[in-house]
Amino acid sequence: MLSISSDFLRGKIYRVFFLILYTISTLYADLYSKGNEQKLHNKLEISNNYINWEKIKNNAKSDKFNIIWEKYDESELNKNINDIYTEKRIIDNESKQVEFGYSQNLIISSLNRSIVFDDKKIGPDITFLVPIGFKSFNENFLDISIRGWNRRSENSNLFQWNGGDAVGQIFYQFLHKDKSSFGLSLGIRSLYQGDLAGGGTDFGEGISSGFRWDYKLGNLIGLAIGAEQFFQFDDKTDTGRDIYLSISKAFLLSKNKDYLPAFVLTGGVGTGYFALWEKTKFACTDAFDGAAVDIDKYHKLCWGPFGAISWVFNERVATFFEYNNYSFITGVSFNPGKKLRFTLGTIIAESFDDYKFKNLDEMRLFGRFSIGF
Repeated sequence: MLSISSDFLRGKIYRVFFLILYTISTLYADLYSKGNEQKLHNKLEISNNYINWEKIKNNAKSDKFNIIWEKYDESELNKNINDIYTEKRIIDNESKQVEFGYSQNLIISSLNRSIVFDDKKIGPDITFLVPIGFKSFNENFLDISIRGWNRRSENSNLFQWNGGDAVGQIFYQFLHKDKSSFGLSLGIRSLYQGDLAGGGTDFGEGISSGFRWDYKLGNLIGLAIGAEQFFQFDDKTDTGRDIYLSISKAFLLSKNKDYLPAFVLTGGVGTGYFALWEKTKFACTDAFDGAAVDIDKYHKLCWGPFGAISWVFNERVATFFEYNNYSFITGVSFNPGKKLRFTLGTIIAESFDDYKFKNLDEMRLFGRFSIGF
């Protein structure tokens, strides 16, 4: 019986192991040397729980990965740092403008009694008689308006046509500068002649003219000096020689780019209809042939205060409360398009009655229609 020593067996096992290892190594070396990476890639098996990863040979030259150092100019470095800070300041300022300062770029201007946004978008009226102080917007716009209120007799219907006539006005602001503008106005006291109530006066009676100069104090504030019905071409005008100084200030209540709603305050002093209440008249004079507030009775040319509070909901709708020294009134205005404005409201107290608040049976309506060309 032959016996095999343990050393002999151990040697044989090692030889077989190394032979297998050598064969496998030779096989892989042959596959790589012949560029058969794709064959190996195709042999990768992916199961639900196991991925066979295989190293892919990188044939790229090592010099592509060398880092090249060069000396940096210190002045260029400082310049780039300054550019970074400048760019950051610009970004920060733009962010603040979007969030907080958009109103600083918005310009509020005017057309007759209407507010104008960004010097181009005509909005609704924000007053009735009270002239607003914002600079007129930079277009040669001919604006025509018809205004009036009903002469309500006792125990009559609020909407009854009862002896009233209308007043026509044409405004043309033709001289524009960066911060100021100048224009003229024309007034026509009687617009209707006929058999209906209010048609007893001839068409065209009460022709008068005036002027307006306004100045931009800021994007949201301005002042105006002017006169309506100042030069009278007959003795039929009873709408007042309305000389005035007016200041308006807008407060934007939104921090986003829509900037609305807005709150507008207007105040000033004037003559004619702006100085009808005896208790507030001052500096009365016989200059310019008086106040022209009554055809049958002479009134001195006096000065008095006026003011208005306006709330602009959006670019089309606004409401206001006005004290024009002749009356306390409240109204709403609507702009259905670029050139049209409709204003309607009610008179709630008048100076001849010492501003006793009217009940529903005593209130009167007022209105205005305006169109621009």
